[in-house]
Amino acid sequence: MDQNRRGFLQSFSSPFVKPGEESALIRLPYNNDPSLFQKECITCETKPCIAVCDEEIIKVYEDKSVYIDFSKRGCTYCDDCADVCELGVLTVETPSPHIKADIKLDMTKCVAWHDVICNACGDVCYDRAIKFLGMFRPEINYENCTNCGFCVGVCPSYAISATLQKDEIT
Repeated sequence: MDQNRRGFLQSFSSPFVKPGEESALIRLPYNNDPSLFQKECITCETKPCIAVCDEEIIKVYEDKSVYIDFSKRGCTYCDDCADVCELGVLTVETPSPHIKADIKLDMTKCVAWHDVICNACGDVCYDRAIKFLGMFRPEINYENCTNCGFCVGVCPSYAISATLQKDEIT
């Protein structure tokens, strides 16, 4: 699938969240209290975290809180969003700065699992968390995965997804 067609199709798959499912949004790293997104983040008028994100993955939800959209890029964990957060929602002192997401690979959608040479997800994985059995059949090594999300947006068959970790859903 060429990049233009993929981009067109992705425009229809922006993060759809049903009313009442705001807790299913994938939130930014550097936060250990997700309730602060509803208490403090929504009061921030300027949203400086969006402006400093070089990857342009921080978006504003309709309730005025911020979330991550992995449809085009992933998070480099650069600390910039935490450095500019004046309300304390994000702090670099967070003991576990990782994104609270589950990255899943659906083998039924993955073209490499259907004998097509594709290593798009492996090429962008800085942490080498995606291993291939030969030239085909990628698997995610969750011990190495930091949930950065770079693999999500490059998958030509939408076989990789990111959802909020089940233990984080309130």
